[in-house]
Amino acid sequence: MVTAVDAATGEFRTFDRDSGVPLVQAVAASCAVPGVYPPVTIEGRRYVDGGMRSAANVDLAKGYDRIVVLAPIARGAGPMASVDAQVTGLVARVAVVTPDQASRTAIGRNVLDPAARAPSARAGRAQAKAEAERVGEAWTG
Repeated sequence: MVTAVDAATGEFRTFDRDSGVPLVQAVAASCAVPGVYPPVTIEGRRYVDGGMRSAANVDLAKGYDRIVVLAPIARGAGPMASVDAQVTGLVARVAVVTPDQASRTAIGRNVLDPAARAPSARAGRAQAKAEAERVGEAWTG
């Protein structure tokens, strides 16, 4: 599921395989950071990053037995709750994956710096190998 926010109304929207929206278009909308990347038009509406609503949109998983949260930014900003706060109280088995030290170093201070993409991807792949067992345990229990 990919998330976005209507730039005009603030309405939250999710895109999934049944939404009829091509994956590339949904991901582009979810990556449209206000002031950095322009909104993306889908079905006549302009959408921006779903992270404008929540750091991880964990509430979408409420009621599920198993949850894996991939949260590039774990802290909330302003009135947004942190990822830890969002998963607190969920009865599901939860695995939260946030960037480890090597990934944070690779990302650097500017998460939108194009020069950080390749080193960030390498660090993320290394972290994925290290996290696979823990995530697998949460998923299969």
